[in-house]
Amino acid sequence: MSSMKTIILIIVLFSSIYCYSQDLNQNAAENIFLDKIVKNINSYKAKTITIPLRLKYVDKIFEKIIFYDKKNHDIEFDISDRFLKKRIAPDMINIHEGMDYHVTFVVQNIGNLGQIIAELKGFKPVILDSVPEKGK
Repeated sequence: MSSMKTIILIIVLFSSIYCYSQDLNQNAAENIFLDKIVKNINSYKAKTITIPLRLKYVDKIFEKIIFYDKKNHDIEFDISDRFLKKRIAPDMINIHEGMDYHVTFVVQNIGNLGQIIAELKGFKPVILDSVPEKGK
């Protein structure tokens, strides 16, 4: 009977360590703001970053999508590339301004006006984090 308690204790211990490490990773991503990337551009260049941002606007004429962070700094992505359009098409169906998204992009450089130049890889609604996965 004591071996069963030990096994349960080990499982609980590892589960709590795993959950804690996931919280740390999520908090680390939430603490990155666009102005921090601009200030430390050399350390972020060519890196893929996923941060929570809010959708500001989708311009279907000029094929641009604009997100902003909690400090109201904007980042604009060009979505005119046909491969990118195909990749994000399912996400564009139910896109809503003002909704929070986990936005994944590759930082390339800083523009003349101090804006981040980056390549959009994708975005997923933050609300999906609270929806349980199928089969779990």
